[in-house]
Amino acid sequence: MEELNAKEIINFFISKIYFIVIFIIIFAAAGYFYFAHIQTPRYHSSTTIILVSEKEDTNASNLNLNKQLVSTYSEIVKNRSVLNKVINKLDLNISAQKLAKDISVTSINDTEIIKIEVSNKNKKLARDIAEEVAITFISEVNDIYNLQNVTILSQPQIENTPYNVSIVKQTALSGFTGLFISTIIVFLIYYFDTTIKSTETIENKAKLTVLGTVEKVKINGNK
Repeated sequence: MEELNAKEIINFFISKIYFIVIFIIIFAAAGYFYFAHIQTPRYHSSTTIILVSEKEDTNASNLNLNKQLVSTYSEIVKNRSVLNKVINKLDLNISAQKLAKDISVTSINDTEIIKIEVSNKNKKLARDIAEEVAITFISEVNDIYNLQNVTILSQPQIENTPYNVSIVKQTALSGFTGLFISTIIVFLIYYFDTTIKSTETIENKAKLTVLGTVEKVKINGNK
């Protein structure tokens, strides 16, 4: 493999600085246009539900039972029967399978609390779906297990800030992408360029001493 000359590489990159800058500007502008005008903003809305004892008895056995039920209940939240009822209630034009992709269910640490988070391009609808999923799920648990040990801990709210849009951050990342790609292109151009770029190159490759050079002469204003 041909030995690379760090000084030559630096000088070559400096000579191509305008190309790199233009690449960065193009990518940053394209990124800004896409994220500001094309990408569809999506919003999160979440609610939390908690498992409680049916009676006032909150001994260790009941608490452990509730913790064991958390994983089971988390699956029921995204069950087709629950989601179909939500779809019918809110008159949604969407399949249960697609709606399930917009819903995430997680247990909070090692607690009896389950968090239901909904993603949607309509911030109000995201709130409505999160609320209806929680209500329908509680009703479903009552029907399946004949238990009333689930209650809503926090109501979902309308979030006005989309979670998938950050113009400044995404534009900067687009600019860095342009920098990375243009750097690779410039390096490849340098690496596969077989022309002699300096007298040092001749001396290093041919092991000869350069006695003199002929500079470009301007004739009638032209080089």
